Amino acid sequence: MTTAKETVAPSMLAADPLTDSVDWLLSKLGKHIVMAAPLGLGKPNRLLNAVYRRVAADPSLKLQLCTALSLDPPTGSSSIEKRFLGPFAERHFGKDYPRLDYTVAQRRGELPPNIVVEEFYVQSGAYLGARQAQRSYNSLNYTHVARAVASFRVRVLVQKVAREPGGTRLSLSCNPDLTFDLLTETEALGLPRPLLLAEVDPLLPYIGGTASVDPAFFDRVIDLPGPTPKLFALPREPVTDADFAIGLYASVLVKDGGTLQIGIGSLSDALCHALILRHTRNADYLQMLEALSPGLATCDLVQAQGGTGPFIQGLYGASEMVNDGFRSLHEAGILRRRVVDDIAVMQRLNSGNA
Repeated sequence: MTTAKETVAPSMLAADPLTDSVDWLLSKLGKHIVMAAPLGLGKPNRLLNAVYRRVAADPSLKLQLCTALSLDPPTGSSSIEKRFLGPFAERHFGKDYPRLDYTVAQRRGELPPNIVVEEFYVQSGAYLGARQAQRSYNSLNYTHVARAVASFRVRVLVQKVAREPGGTRLSLSCNPDLTFDLLTETEALGLPRPLLLAEVDPLLPYIGGTASVDPAFFDRVIDLPGPTPKLFALPREPVTDADFAIGLYASVLVKDGGTLQIGIGSLSDALCHALILRHTRNADYLQMLEALSPGLATCDLVQAQGGTGPFIQGLYGASEMVNDGFRSLHEAGILRRRVVDDIAVMQRLNSGNA
């Protein structure tokens, strides 16, 4: 039996690190594994596949996985689709990208009876006709995720992490808020702390601050041998003329000193572009607004709720994602409004007395 807190490098193991980690999990949890994994990029795909394959091969075991947004590269159904998508998928996602076994099985309706996968976000249209996936879909607001997942009595959380360059600390990097919130909600329910199993990914960005933890935060940390698969990257859609127009319209409703929440996609890119124009090339921006909709910049709604001038106070970016749009807004000097998790301090900041 392994120790409670440990770091496992490939050279330490006679067996495959993934096999050894699955053995470790079963020794700790028994035959029923209730597992959580972050949404999107934070999933340790190779570790999840190792657990899935062990449980699928042994009917005496049971796996309940709570997760979201299981990313999967596109694949064609017909011969011509496969010939078209194949070279693109290999170039964009990498030839060795580890597809999630449970996602492939869900789409085919072939999940074993001893495996249940509950997801609260899915790729649009990904599970059309996939009855198993649709039955197990859990419609959750992001705010409620940690509480809901804690109520499932999760016994282990698996997650990718980034190692501090030149240091020893680890960064949760992808969706760190959910990991910490899950632990808080689990404690509030009076339940035991789940095991925390981390897989180090050298390609993940190291994010400091509250996302950074000591290695002892995890019960087990593994480094996998061989080349690291590329990170999953969404293809970027082109910004159309209609998108640009929508972005311009939306930009007049963003008030200086306010908060901006955006996602990913062409509309987000268009809005960020319009806000940067407003801030850095205001005369051109106003001219474009007038050409698009005469009188828009001076209408009552814009004057009361939004604005068209450069940002003096700046904006605060609120999102579970750090995307290219936020990076561009920060580089343009727009995302600079300070926000702290303290009402009294915020009141002083807003009044200029902090």
